[in-house]
Amino acid sequence: MKAILTICGLILLAGILYIGWRVTRPDHYGRAFRGAKEVQIGEIAKNPSGFSGGEIRIKGKIVRQCPAAGCWFYLDDGNGSQVKVEMGSVTPQLPQNIGNYAAVEGQMIKMGDEYQLAGEGVEFSKK
Repeated sequence: MKAILTICGLILLAGILYIGWRVTRPDHYGRAFRGAKEVQIGEIAKNPSGFSGGEIRIKGKIVRQCPAAGCWFYLDDGNGSQVKVEMGSVTPQLPQNIGNYAAVEGQMIKMGDEYQLAGEGVEFSKK
C-alpha cells in the first residue's frame, strides 16, 4: 500500500511540474531561433536601411496587432520607437498578444516607403 501511494504521489508531482513548465515557457511560432544578433528597436528606427540584408533579433512590447489574424504587429521599445513585424509568410495566424512581449528573429526589408521586420520566428511572453 505504501508503494502505491508513493508511486501515485510521484506521478502527481510530475504532472504538476509539467503543467508549471508548460504555463511559464514562452509560446514559440515559426522556425527555431538561431542566435541572431540582438538589435535595439531605437537603433533600427534611426537607420532601418543599415540593418537590411542580415538576420537580427529584436525584443519589445506589442502595442498593435492585426485584428483579423494577428499576422503582423508593432513592437515598442518603451521609449517611443516602434518596428512593424510581419509574420504572414511564416504563420498566417497568431494569437492576439497586445500588451505582452515578443522576441523576433528575421530580416529588415523595405516595403513601399517603410522598413519592417520579416519575422521567421517569434516567442511571446508576459514579460
